[in-house]
Amino acid sequence: MKYFSLLLLTLLITSGTPDDIPPLNAKVVEYVNTVIGKKVGRGECWDLAAQALDYAKAKWQAPYLFGKPINHKKERLFPGDIIQITNVVMESKTETSITRWKMALHTAVVYKVNSTHEIVIAEQNVDGVRKVMTNTWNLNDIKSGKMDFYRPVSE
Repeated sequence: MKYFSLLLLTLLITSGTPDDIPPLNAKVVEYVNTVIGKKVGRGECWDLAAQALDYAKAKWQAPYLFGKPINHKKERLFPGDIIQITNVVMESKTETSITRWKMALHTAVVYKVNSTHEIVIAEQNVDGVRKVMTNTWNLNDIKSGKMDFYRPVSE
C-alpha cells in the first residue's frame, strides 16, 4: 500500500495537464513559446523572465524577486515558475564521465516538469548565446549554491 501511495503522489505531482497550471504560469509559458530561438530584450538571462512576467501581467520586483517564493522540495513546481540561481554548482555523472558546471548568477523559467527532480528550463545568455533555448536539468545534480523558485502572482 505504501508503494501505491507513493506512486499515486508521484503521478499527481508530475502528470499535470495544461488545466492544472495556474493561469499566470500558463501565460508565462505562452510567452516563452513565442520567443524560443529568439533574443529577448538585451539577451540577458533575466530579460526572459521579466518580459514573460510582464506579458502575463504578473507582479515582480527588480532585480530578482519574481513572485511568491516556493520551496521546490515541498511544493509542486509548475511550468511558468521562475528560478533565480546564485552560485550553483551542478554535477552530472554517467558511467564514463562527470560533467560539472557553475552558474554564478542566472535566471531561468521552468518550461516543463518531467518529474519531481527533472525539469526542462527556458533560458538565454548561456555560454554567450543570447537566444532563448531549453535545457533539461536534474535537480538532484545540485551540489552547492542556491536555487530560489518563484510562482507568478497577480499585480
